[in-house]
Amino acid sequence: MTPEVLAERRQLMEEGNRLRIEARALHDAGKSKRSWAVRLRVREISRRYEQLLPEVTVARCPHSGALVRWPIDTAGLDGWFWELKAPMRRKPPLQPPLWLAMNGAMRLAKPVEYTRYLVVPGPDVPFVVPRILKSPGVRAVLAQVPVGAHTGWTISYFGPKPENVRLVNLWGTETYPVTDDDGNWLGWDRDVDDVSKYDYELAGWLDSGKLLWIEPGDESGTLREGVAGCPYLDLPGRRRIAIVEQGTVRYFS
Repeated sequence: MTPEVLAERRQLMEEGNRLRIEARALHDAGKSKRSWAVRLRVREISRRYEQLLPEVTVARCPHSGALVRWPIDTAGLDGWFWELKAPMRRKPPLQPPLWLAMNGAMRLAKPVEYTRYLVVPGPDVPFVVPRILKSPGVRAVLAQVPVGAHTGWTISYFGPKPENVRLVNLWGTETYPVTDDDGNWLGWDRDVDDVSKYDYELAGWLDSGKLLWIEPGDESGTLREGVAGCPYLDLPGRRRIAIVEQGTVRYFS
């Protein structure tokens, strides 16, 4: 984000956070009309915030070669994009037909941003979900995405839709989109985050060709194979899921 965009983002969030509190107080006081007017302004601010989100390279489809970019708040975890229960996100560009899911992980730096809401950026190190990646024809792509002072990673899955296999929640949310075989959106489903379902030992997946990776900072999204030169192996960090709230971090499994 440019300095101008960062400044506008900060102004929008300051006003939006203040008006959220005001709208709630008005509602609790029985002043529903005034509360609704304030909420309309919050909605306007939210839409502008979503427009400011930069599109970031997160993958390239291993099957079609199509570049995958996603609107992500890379300024910090205090952005509404990262609000677990009600994330404010601009609809991403149309994904390749074989796109399945995108989850993520993040190594947190101190101090962690203060938020009034829950933020769940994932474990400290990248991982794969074996139940998805073991499916016939499915491959995954790992990429690094800085978020403020933190180091994030996206793990995107591509291939034929696995039968009777639950996918994984979108990075930082508690749901994932459900589509038909033609890619048409049908609704939302939900997975339960559980580190016992994850595999942090990536070397075998890299050797098999099931997992590909993108060099950090490579916005062209060039796919690389194998363990040679891969910077994502054996990274230090907790293999537990981080929860950020009010400037504190706790972990659960």
